[in-house]
Amino acid sequence: MFDFSLPELFLVIAVAILVIGPKEIPGLMHGLGRVIRRLQYVRYAFSQQFDDFLKTHDLEELRRGVNFEAPDTDEKAADLLSEEHPPEKQ
Repeated sequence: MFDFSLPELFLVIAVAILVIGPKEIPGLMHGLGRVIRRLQYVRYAFSQQFDDFLKTHDLEELRRGVNFEAPDTDEKAADLLSEEHPPEKQ
């Protein structure tokens, strides 16, 4: 997600120590950890509610049919295929 190298990470830490102060960093990290943990729980709870909804409404086939990861497509091949077989006009 983020592309930090080691020197960039050291620079961020040094700026944080200068701006925030070394005494307040542990409390800040504790608070940041709590926020991240809460976000992970919200994500987990949402996915559980989604799964429960699908199970109660017998939509398990729909769940299995949904592909959340987009497949890699060859756009040129798709364009060529659509040119060979244009949609019928009504």
